[in-house]
Amino acid sequence: MARIILQNENLNLDTNKKQSVSMGFTSDRDILKKRSKRYLDMIAGLDAKTLTETKGMNELMNAIQEEFGTADIANLPLGIVAKCFLGHPHEVHTLDLSGSQIIKHYKIGESLPDGLEKARALAKHNAYAFVEVYRDKVILIREDGTASKL
Repeated sequence: MARIILQNENLNLDTNKKQSVSMGFTSDRDILKKRSKRYLDMIAGLDAKTLTETKGMNELMNAIQEEFGTADIANLPLGIVAKCFLGHPHEVHTLDLSGSQIIKHYKIGESLPDGLEKARALAKHNAYAFVEVYRDKVILIREDGTASKL
């Protein structure tokens, strides 16, 4: 018969699990989880004209909501920066997740807003599919969905 060796009456595992789920990403381990194929495909489609339609934008936002669950606003990325494939002179595009949900394509030398500029060079690098920019960190996402923190 198993017996309890360590006992901590202040530890309530069920409560901790609920907090982790309701707050979304609460640790580096959570934020570095592999991204889903659906999420990757939707972000890769930011250059497609279908995302300018309401249906396409709704699908994109649903994919993002599924990926981040019920994360608090403080735990969500400010935006996503990725290489733009519209051709010269476009260089990168952004998806603003701070509430406006705007996709914008930036030309070479055009400044990115709200702290997203720090992700430009990384987003252009072929090693990454896109970059998630948070208030206090940058998460690099590879094409296979693996994530690393910068």
